Amino acid sequence: MRTIEKVRTPETEFRNLKDYPFAPNYIEVTGGLRLHYVDEGKENPKTIFLLHGQPSWSYLYRHMIPQLVNAGFRVIAPDLIGFGKSDKPVNSEDITFQNHVTWMSEFVNKLGITNAAAFMQDWGGMIGLRVLANNPTWLKRLVVANTALAEFKGLTKWLVPKMINRTIAKSGKPTLINLEAKTDYKNWVGYFRSSERLDIGKVMQILTTSELDRDEMRAYNAPFPDETYYAAPRKMPEIVATDLTAVNKDWEKLKRWNNPVLTLFSDEDPFLKDQGYDKKFQKNFKGAKGQPHITVTNASHFLQEDQTEMLLTRILNWLNDTKF
Repeated sequence: MRTIEKVRTPETEFRNLKDYPFAPNYIEVTGGLRLHYVDEGKENPKTIFLLHGQPSWSYLYRHMIPQLVNAGFRVIAPDLIGFGKSDKPVNSEDITFQNHVTWMSEFVNKLGITNAAAFMQDWGGMIGLRVLANNPTWLKRLVVANTALAEFKGLTKWLVPKMINRTIAKSGKPTLINLEAKTDYKNWVGYFRSSERLDIGKVMQILTTSELDRDEMRAYNAPFPDETYYAAPRKMPEIVATDLTAVNKDWEKLKRWNNPVLTLFSDEDPFLKDQGYDKKFQKNFKGAKGQPHITVTNASHFLQEDQTEMLLTRILNWLNDTKF
């Protein structure tokens, strides 16, 4: 891959962020890009990865990280390329599903950690699951939450991308007010595609049931000081149904992955509620059979904000019960 034109958010934007005291760590990946990650509790023998999606970053896990460290885990929370403290490609054509899988695969392989656990949410799951498919020894335990990696075969493989492209073309220019009034895919893709200024903090508030204060919303906005940094959050909603042939192949590999899997999906997620993706994961993963899957109540898409303590209890008890 050629060297990718990028920008890097000034460190001053991240000064004194509320509840985020973690030292930065960096790994270079293909394209000459620097990927940032939190790495706490390095002295602990077992590792858990926390993978975020769009438009969040590792700040989403600020409350979970110290508690997992205290419970005896090394905690690694990367920022996807284009988000958080990671480098941000300037050109939208560099924001592809496959590129994200390549970058995260390189990150995992360069760390060299195997037999770990992971919590994956949103694009963290869509990307992380494909990384796992091609690196099956990376993890021994998996928790998936509010994410989707769909298999599309036959007619649906042709039809779904066309339907999504039609929705994108008709998305218009919805405002935050429109997005809050109707939080659906059309308004989501339209907001990120057309807004001159993205207010990520307010977007995160729309997708939580808990109250974010001004400092927390500022922290979610910190990676994106102006439109120069917007390529990844703008493009990600448009590529959800790309690389379908590769996704189908990766699913065939995932179905052979036998380790324990737990699903924790929210009852108030405007995108995934009642879509059955949790059931699809439970059906397709052999290791999901008989596990204590639940629907997380009073939680929207970003359940890490809404139900931190409950998630931690469930995850830690499950890891202990499955003898991780």
